[in-house]
Amino acid sequence: LSAAMRRPARLLAALVTLAACGDDTSPATPDAPDVPTPPTANPAREIIATDLAFDVTALSASASITFGASELPGATLEVNDLMIDGVTLDGAPLLFAVTDAKLDLGLAASDAPRTVAIAYHYKTHESFQGVSTKGFTLIWPYYCGNVFPCHSEPSDGTTFTLDLTGVPADKTAIYPTAISSEAPAYQIAWSIDAYEELSVGTTTAGTQISMFHRASELARAQAGSANLVAAVDWFEKTIGPYRFGPKMGGVSVSWGVGALGGMEHHPYWHTSAGAFDSEEVNVHEAAHGWFGDGIRIECWEDFVLSEGTVSYLAGRALDVVAPAVGAAVWAEYETELGGIQGTLPVWPDSCGAIDVLEDNLFTNAPYKRGAFFYRALALKVGAPKVDEALAAFYAAHAGKPARMSQMLTTIQTVTGYDPTTCAQMWLRSTTKPAVGPCP
Repeated sequence: LSAAMRRPARLLAALVTLAACGDDTSPATPDAPDVPTPPTANPAREIIATDLAFDVTALSASASITFGASELPGATLEVNDLMIDGVTLDGAPLLFAVTDAKLDLGLAASDAPRTVAIAYHYKTHESFQGVSTKGFTLIWPYYCGNVFPCHSEPSDGTTFTLDLTGVPADKTAIYPTAISSEAPAYQIAWSIDAYEELSVGTTTAGTQISMFHRASELARAQAGSANLVAAVDWFEKTIGPYRFGPKMGGVSVSWGVGALGGMEHHPYWHTSAGAFDSEEVNVHEAAHGWFGDGIRIECWEDFVLSEGTVSYLAGRALDVVAPAVGAAVWAEYETELGGIQGTLPVWPDSCGAIDVLEDNLFTNAPYKRGAFFYRALALKVGAPKVDEALAAFYAAHAGKPARMSQMLTTIQTVTGYDPTTCAQMWLRSTTKPAVGPCP
């Protein structure tokens, strides 16, 4: 209610009478002040830009979050255990409330984007759930709220800028200062250690590739990147242009004993120290620049669209640029396939209904059964035709979320082969098919 409407009725009536009887010199009634929008839940209000600054010594940070236009008021962000110090809009305090690890904002409806500034402190987290005391971050799949206010759904995309201060003088922070193409929240990351840079080379399109390693890891960096430039060059020429800047590379991180593999933090993916010399791991993570990051998945049920596709692409690219290495990769894939239980889910028949961790989707099954689905297609219609389908899919969906069902449609359109039965065998059946061509 406006201020005038809160006054007693008799006073309001008197004011109306005076206004009717008074002369033109009567003073005007002042406008009522705007009533601020209360904190309002609106998780559908999209994030279009996320600008982050961290003091990694003080564990303090600021986030400027740009929301899209919305016909409804409010906005909601995941903040988990972040300690919110204040929220402002255009320099003025904005009403907010934190409930159940969500930050609801008193942001009015608007027909244009609005940028909110959030000052906060954060805590360190181990077990791959945020900022580690070892100097790296890892927030996949949905722990971004332990590091910055966010939307963790894999379909949500935002641009990023990132700045770190408080880095120890004897160490180097490896991170992208900007990601100008929409990316999932889990893509942004940093790692701080005594890094040295190995410049590996430049692709035909001009993408510079480096490996960031500790002093004792030079040989491992060289081994893991032996065919990396050629593989990325093949991705750019065959699938499409790289979206995340003029430079990319792998970063060795100290995840701990037994932790292997990598994480798709483009443009600087993280690789466990124990797998830093693996060509397959580094080419696999590089391929996420096209699928998983370059194209986001619509929901976790489409995990195979990310991991199955890039597992195939790693083997396919190495087949082309280093056939002996490619053959060894596929032999290892087949060995791993043999150890996967047929009952493990690969491509659940739903969207938004499962938890990728709690519902046991994060296993080797989507990786390897997904890879051999594409391999079976390649044996049926020819690998170049599968390349064409992947390129067409990338052209249609780069920078956006997509579903595995859309990939099947694209495959049929491009190749003329209906992959439904083959997909059912490799991605849905609890009986693993024999390695070979699609029926």
